Amino acid sequence: MPEEKPSQSFSISGSQLSDVQIGGIAGQDMNVTQNQQIGTTESSKPLTQADVVELIIQLEELFRNSGLPEAQTAKAIKHLEAAKEEVHEEELDKDFVAKNLQRAIKVLKVVKETGETVEAGASLWEKVQPIINKLLPWLGVAASFLV
Repeated sequence: MPEEKPSQSFSISGSQLSDVQIGGIAGQDMNVTQNQQIGTTESSKPLTQADVVELIIQLEELFRNSGLPEAQTAKAIKHLEAAKEEVHEEELDKDFVAKNLQRAIKVLKVVKETGETVEAGASLWEKVQPIINKLLPWLGVAASFLV
């Protein structure tokens, strides 16, 4: 009676992987199929320093026009300005940038948790999230502070 081997399948999308090894011997105990889509999209181009500053400016504008309480808005903008200033430094500290972005985002979470202008906070998060997603590849390992 032939030995039946369990079937395994996994899919990874929207990620960058390098130096990945999967156990097994292709053609003997496993079949390997690799599908790769290569294309130039806006998000696949590495961000420049100017791009990052522009994205942070967009975040500042979103907070300024959000309708959140003035104290929350000022606090978030203070953190965004600190992040923007750090991007201009010669010896850039991406961890510092990520931590300040995290603090600005935390303002939204606090607003949502306390129920203060929930609608404004939810609407703002929908606008902030795509910008943060664009910044994640630039931040690299430092992005773990935002997750």
